[in-house]
Amino acid sequence: MRILIPTAGEEAAREIAEYVMEVAKRMAADVTILHILRDGETVEDGIQSCLVFSNAANDVGVKVSSRTGSGDVVETILRIASEEQTDLILMGASRGSLVENWLSADVMGKGNVPVLVIPHCFRR
Repeated sequence: MRILIPTAGEEAAREIAEYVMEVAKRMAADVTILHILRDGETVEDGIQSCLVFSNAANDVGVKVSSRTGSGDVVETILRIASEEQTDLILMGASRGSLVENWLSADVMGKGNVPVLVIPHCFRR
């Protein structure tokens, strides 16, 4: 199984990284982390976001790869999901972010890969 995890930044990643890697471990899944660069962000910013997940993956023995991208957020998530032959998109909904308002619904509605959304209020 392959899981795609889009990340909205380092702070948002810290909220759910351990939880989603535990899910991936239980599903015996390989994971691709995707950070889509927003205005003003550098590739280094994207790498730092991905590292939060990579470290959590290493702690539980999940195989992980990371990618950064740019462009329309929804279209980029769906394109990478297709390229990676993703079976599941697992994303967090961060308070006050684009994700909470429309992103997860657009990914669900426009894609053909199941989407699981972790709510912003989740705390482990």
